[in-house]
Amino acid sequence: MKKKPETTTPVARQLSVQAVISAALEHGSITRTRLAEITGLSKQTMSEVVRDLVRDGWLREGGQETGSVGRRATIYEFQESACYVMGVDLGGLNVRAAVAALNGNVVAEDVEETDRRGGIYVIDQIAALVSRMCARFGIARRGVRMGVIAVSGVHQQSTGAILAASNISGMAEIDFTGLLAERLGLPLFVENAVDMATRGERWRGGAQSVDNFVFFGHGAGIGMGAVIDGKLLKGRRGAIGEIAFLPIGANAFDSRNFGVGPLEAEVGAAAMARKFEGYGGQAGASARDIFDALEQGREAAEIVVDETARLVALAVASVAAILDPELVIMGGQIGVHPAMIERVTRFLQRCSPIPVRIEAASLGPRAQLIGALGAGIELAYSQLFGMSALSSRSAP
Repeated sequence: MKKKPETTTPVARQLSVQAVISAALEHGSITRTRLAEITGLSKQTMSEVVRDLVRDGWLREGGQETGSVGRRATIYEFQESACYVMGVDLGGLNVRAAVAALNGNVVAEDVEETDRRGGIYVIDQIAALVSRMCARFGIARRGVRMGVIAVSGVHQQSTGAILAASNISGMAEIDFTGLLAERLGLPLFVENAVDMATRGERWRGGAQSVDNFVFFGHGAGIGMGAVIDGKLLKGRRGAIGEIAFLPIGANAFDSRNFGVGPLEAEVGAAAMARKFEGYGGQAGASARDIFDALEQGREAAEIVVDETARLVALAVASVAAILDPELVIMGGQIGVHPAMIERVTRFLQRCSPIPVRIEAASLGPRAQLIGALGAGIELAYSQLFGMSALSSRSAP
């Protein structure tokens, strides 16, 4: 009896494409035989899917397998230029931008000082930075399909404004998201900076094998991201981790602390500078100046760093009691400093019986940028190869 030709439904074909792309992204160079072993697809389906992906520019032939007897198998590779994503970390001091392929390979990266005028000037700056970067590294702009920007503050989706972005002026008065997306010519998603740093450490940093951890971003301000059971927590308004508003440090019942929060009012860079001057240190000192003074044995620096670490330890103890993390990663210019980590660890042992490991962020100042790229890759993959992509292609 003649065998009927194999047929597939649109959903089955989409799942097959998903499986092949995922295997190619994970394993790099790979043969059709190996793809079939990994995905469990039949020889006919595999041949059809690979043919279509080569035709559409997602895969390319990368030579032939060597060292085997008989007919050599063709090796296929993911075509990086088929899809790029852009990540931007917009900070008060610097703006970092990078472009990565869907396989996670970072193909371009640049950084420059943030335009102090803020607002529309920052939008112009990011657009110009991305344009120069793509031109310098030979990246076709049409190949960049998605953008994610990490910012401090709260993104208001209804207006596109960035609220409570105290380190950059003029962000609450404009449709930041809409104007920047228009200038860049691609879909743009805005995410909280600390959340992106948390995602970065989970994807490429010190928490790759940790399913329960929190990230403390401590610099000009203080914030937290949390991964529990392998998932980044967001909350109703995307505001999980606003530990600046914990009733620790300044008077929680004083409405003057409602702007930055009681904790941030006492542990942020400005608070440390104010205290340092009050204890006899120089006026207008930066966090780096204070840590330099600490290394020199200055008493004022010792007091300030101890007081700050004590309050941060109370915040860590509060979070540990609620979320039970295995690991606390300290990031930001203040949080990542070894002297701060040592003191926070010491004070934590005195105020909490819950054992928590504390480590410095392994990605340093790139954590937020790496997290933004990871988020962009996930979004792009979902739109291109997820079931939502099938629905959009099937819609009339």
